[in-house]
Amino acid sequence: QGWLESAYVKFTKLVGIKRYNVYVNDQIIDTQLVRDYGSYGRADAVGLKAGTYTMKVVPVADNGQEITACAAEAKDISVRAINRDGYAHYNATAGVGAYNNDGTLKTDARVIYVTKHNAKTVTLSMSTGKNEETRTGIQNIIQAYEKGTETRPLAIRIIGQLKKADMPELGSSAIGLQVKGKGQNMNLTIEGIGNDATMHGFGVLVRNCKYVELRNFAVMMHPEDGISFDTDNEHVWGHHLDIFYGENKGGDKAKGDGSFDVKGTMYCTVSDNHFWDSGKCNLNSNGDEVDFVTYRHNWYDHSDS
Repeated sequence: QGWLESAYVKFTKLVGIKRYNVYVNDQIIDTQLVRDYGSYGRADAVGLKAGTYTMKVVPVADNGQEITACAAEAKDISVRAINRDGYAHYNATAGVGAYNNDGTLKTDARVIYVTKHNAKTVTLSMSTGKNEETRTGIQNIIQAYEKGTETRPLAIRIIGQLKKADMPELGSSAIGLQVKGKGQNMNLTIEGIGNDATMHGFGVLVRNCKYVELRNFAVMMHPEDGISFDTDNEHVWGHHLDIFYGENKGGDKAKGDGSFDVKGTMYCTVSDNHFWDSGKCNLNSNGDEVDFVTYRHNWYDHSDS
């Protein structure tokens, strides 16, 4: 089935086969996008522009040879574009995050996959001024943006559930994963793959960032805010997120604090998010400034306020 700038197939596994190659219009997708769910396999293709696609699943023998006689195809998969009408995209002709406005990855974009097994050990070379440094762990990789020199497009793709115990030390003691820039165009996307990518026990704080996108993952049992766009952000976009209630801190924080707060942020879109039984959903506070924030097609599902 096709979705928004993505498509997926589920397939029955063959006895004795441990690996499958999956193609989209004859282009092989990354192996991390092909996952084993026990009774079936699933492959997700992302970064697709609107159109019609064919996905093909090919089993691979132990010797590395494809067993083409056992391949299966799904044809005429329709992929739609994501709505980019909100203020986050005002004059953002190059796209917000790691993707172009047609849904494809930007030129020279880098991609890393983060799972519960490698969140502390994943590595990436990051610019930190005059030097390139190999950073280890997802928070340390993101922390390199605080030097102000890293602008290469980066898509951080979350696979499955990440619990707080799976993560390295997080940058924000109050909220969790800290995404902080130095006013540069960061071209950063943090996205979930498929329908089960989840952050459990922590949220995401975005501060002093430009051109950052969060999409397609769930946040639950966060200690404070689920998502916080806080202080000196421009052209930031949070969409297709599932925000569940947070930790019980008592009083008006019985379900956590804010589900998705926007403070000190200009040109922002909060769209197509599902708030599940939240307490306080959306703080918007920018002093006396005009902030240009679009709220569109959000689902407040049994939310208190």
